[in-house]
Amino acid sequence: MGSQQNKLAYITGSSRGIGAALVDLLLGLDYQIIGIARTYITERPNFKSIQLDLNDLEAVRAFNFSEVASEVLLINNAGLIGEIAPIGQVADRSIEEVINVNTIAPQILMNKFIKTYLKTAEKGHIINISSGAGKQPIDAWASYCASKAALDIFSRTTAEELKTRGSDNWHIHAIAPGVVDTQMQTDIRQAKSHDFKLLDHFVALKNDNELSAPKIVAAKIYKVIDQPTDYPETVISVRNF
Repeated sequence: MGSQQNKLAYITGSSRGIGAALVDLLLGLDYQIIGIARTYITERPNFKSIQLDLNDLEAVRAFNFSEVASEVLLINNAGLIGEIAPIGQVADRSIEEVINVNTIAPQILMNKFIKTYLKTAEKGHIINISSGAGKQPIDAWASYCASKAALDIFSRTTAEELKTRGSDNWHIHAIAPGVVDTQMQTDIRQAKSHDFKLLDHFVALKNDNELSAPKIVAAKIYKVIDQPTDYPETVISVRNF
C-alpha cells in the first residue's frame, strides 16, 4: 500500500465469516484494507494481511496503526464464544480467552486507533461487532454475554467522550449482527445438551434456514459505514434496519 490512502479499513477476524464478507464488500468500494487475523490471509490488490492473535495481549499492545489515510475505519469483528457450559463447569482459561478477545483487545485497539488518527484523519469510524447476548443472559454463555455487554458500554462511553470534545467527524457503533451462518454457530451446535439448554433452538435455526448469510449482514453493516449520521444511537442491531 502507498503512504497515503483515501479510505482505509482495518478489520479483525478477516479470514472468514462476517469479517471476510466485509473485506470483499469494501474492496469493491475502493477501500484499502488491512485484515487482522490469527492466520495469514493471501494478499491481493488493496488488501494487506497482518497476523495477530487477539488473545495474546502482549502482541496486541505491541501492534501499531501505521498507515495514513483521510478516512479511517476500524471494525472489531473477531469474536470467541468460548466453552459452552454453566459457570462452575467452565475452564478458567476459557473465561480469560473470551474476555481477552471480545473485550480487552478491542478496547486496546480502539484506544490506539483514536490516538493515532483523531488529529490526522478527516473522518474516523469504529464499528464493534456486538451481540444480542450482551443485552440478556443466555444459558451457558456467561462470559460471552458479559464480554459483549462490556463492549457495548465501552462503545457508548467512547462515543460520548468524542461527542463532548467536539469530534463530530468521528462515529462509534456497536452492531449486533443477529444469528449468522458462521463458524461460531457451528461451535454452538456442537455443544452438549446437558450443558446448554438452548441447543435444540440453535440446531433448529440452522435446519430451518433462519441463519443470515455473512454477505447479507455485511451489506447491512455497510449502511452504517456509508451513512453513520443516520444511526444516532451507538448500540444498534441489524434487525432494526
